[in-house]
Amino acid sequence: MSSVDVRNRLLEAAGPVFSEKGFEKATVREICQKADVNVASVNYYFGDKEQLYLEVICLAKEMGVSRAPLPEWSPETSAEQKLRDWVITLVRRMLGTGELSWSNHLIMREVLRPTKACGHLIQELFRPFVNIADGILLEMLGDEIPPYRRMQCIFSIAAQCQFYRVSGGMVSLMLGPEEQAAHYDPEHLIEHILQFSLAAVKNLKQEFSEPVMESSSTLHKI
Repeated sequence: MSSVDVRNRLLEAAGPVFSEKGFEKATVREICQKADVNVASVNYYFGDKEQLYLEVICLAKEMGVSRAPLPEWSPETSAEQKLRDWVITLVRRMLGTGELSWSNHLIMREVLRPTKACGHLIQELFRPFVNIADGILLEMLGDEIPPYRRMQCIFSIAAQCQFYRVSGGMVSLMLGPEEQAAHYDPEHLIEHILQFSLAAVKNLKQEFSEPVMESSSTLHKI
């Protein structure tokens, strides 16, 4: 077995184990047993368990992006269409495009219980994706909207997606499986989140574009 084969087997075995048990509870011995390699292989190929975990996080990130990549936009693409594409990509990355894989679960686990590896996700995955959304909202709203308000909009959109990812079981219990299947599949959620978010963005633009009314005391003096 080549060194590349051993390394890949360790990554493939470690992904589901870390996803199920988390970094702390996962053991090198279990990972090596599942990969059918010597227990010393982790130290030999990765240095330690922490570096193996970081490599698995990188693999999970690549798997998520490859399953739901952002489309390429032409100069003529409208800002609303870009926002639609961004929301579609976010929902599909969070909720999956079918059966959720270990990579979806591992990234969500890292978001909810961050380790040192979360810094890598922020720099390599989350921040670039958020920056794209910020550029879209800047195009839609103009620079008169403060940057922090644009960021609040982005977090609010992401929070809608995260709710269905984290609370899917509760939603199913509240609604029942038939209603959930009929109205809460990813495509329906994409439309709802997009419509809700577009209305909020348009309301924000209107809020900042309306002229400030002078107080009655000022008018009285005039």
